[in-house]
Amino acid sequence: MTEERSWAQQIVDRFFEVREFPTQLDCDDHARRITGASTVREVDIPGSLSYTVLCTDSSDERPGLIVSFRQRESVLDQTVIELARFIHGDLVPAATFHGNMPDSDPPLLVYTMACLSDSPCLQLFSTETELSPRDEARYMCFVEHLARYFARCWLNPQPVDPTVSANYRDAIYHQLERIRNAPPLILSSTTISELECSLPDLFSQEYMQVLTHNDLSQTNILISVDNFKITGIVDWSLAKVLPFGMELDTLLLSTRYMDLSGWHNYTCRERMISYFWDEFWAPCRGFDDKRQHEIRTMAMQATKIGAVLRYAFQRNADGSPSEELTTSNWALKTLKTLLRC
Repeated sequence: MTEERSWAQQIVDRFFEVREFPTQLDCDDHARRITGASTVREVDIPGSLSYTVLCTDSSDERPGLIVSFRQRESVLDQTVIELARFIHGDLVPAATFHGNMPDSDPPLLVYTMACLSDSPCLQLFSTETELSPRDEARYMCFVEHLARYFARCWLNPQPVDPTVSANYRDAIYHQLERIRNAPPLILSSTTISELECSLPDLFSQEYMQVLTHNDLSQTNILISVDNFKITGIVDWSLAKVLPFGMELDTLLLSTRYMDLSGWHNYTCRERMISYFWDEFWAPCRGFDDKRQHEIRTMAMQATKIGAVLRYAFQRNADGSPSEELTTSNWALKTLKTLLRC
């Protein structure tokens, strides 16, 4: 009888089955050669656009090196990595490029980076609505550090070419029109019109444009098991400068969990969100209550647009939204949950 493969191995198998060369074993051997490690193992949560391994040596007490074999669509832009490290420091691992994997077909780009030793949120977050006092304290610690992450983004606005910004705004208009005209209608006409009306303000010169990770999921945020402090943010391949708030769905989804019946709020959800904004405003001084309300309202509109782009469409090879609407019940449930916030 065939042994059932884990979901992680299935993702890895799909990554290699479309390739003439290399195989998974070829990549493992190449990782050993460039790191000198004696042990190579897959990371616990694989990506769909890369094959990533942890390389360690039993004689070395250091945490080891990560080697990532990435499709061309998932290149790590060194300029973006340097900017992210300037803003967020050591939360962002530096990446060293080692060229193409020899004879890879289709080509694979090889990178090494330091191993950040903690775990993705996905492995540690609770699936119970009622949190224990200890767990609630850990979640509040996570929210505090998430607020600091977004505050650093806000305090480091980035220049944007007006033409580039206008083109991206127009692409969003096109995606919203695609939803409006494609049955079945997954968003109401009222919601679509509301989002369209917010685009000119979000992409104006007056609204903050910030470096945005663009895939700030629970697989890419690493946290300490002891207190849920954020210790790393990985995989910046989709990062770009966007209106502030486009990925605040990270906050909203961290205040609830999903099972087969849908999304469920933690009982402390409102306290988590309130604490987030208190911590966000602490370093972002100089705004009265009215201006804070205006900024938060705009940020939540950006959050809804980011959610539509992330969950309403299937993905291109580079991870960006395609022209095809999603057929995933999970994605549609997530989108509807976020649009109600």
